[in-house]
Amino acid sequence: MPKKLMIVDERALARHLIRQAAAAPADTVLECVSAEEALAAVGIFGPDCVMMGITPPMTGAFQAIRAIRETHPQVRVVAVSHFHEARLQRLAAEAGASGYVAAENLPQLFLLAAPERLTLRRPRPSRARKNLKLQP
Repeated sequence: MPKKLMIVDERALARHLIRQAAAAPADTVLECVSAEEALAAVGIFGPDCVMMGITPPMTGAFQAIRAIRETHPQVRVVAVSHFHEARLQRLAAEAGASGYVAAENLPQLFLLAAPERLTLRRPRPSRARKNLKLQP
């Protein structure tokens, strides 16, 4: 099922990498270069998930996470940092982020953006096993 994703980061390369890690081909993606731009667009675009860059110099990111969660509680907000730092993770959680991903774990974004994409199925029993016969 296609999703509407919003990627927020001041750096074009960071937005590109996040898009590559998080978006499926059928998804609609809006990129914003600032927290202010994201706040103005979130109500119009109506994303399922916002991936918010929080690595300095990204200013206003934590305030934007808080504002998005207060005004659009159904929107999942994932904080994205260029490196794992416990302080940033704590601040993101306090602001209301649904998740936190450091750059070295970017593939996790695909599932954090839309957890329902992960479908666990029981393995089918192999038919070959039924046809096995022991040789004397």
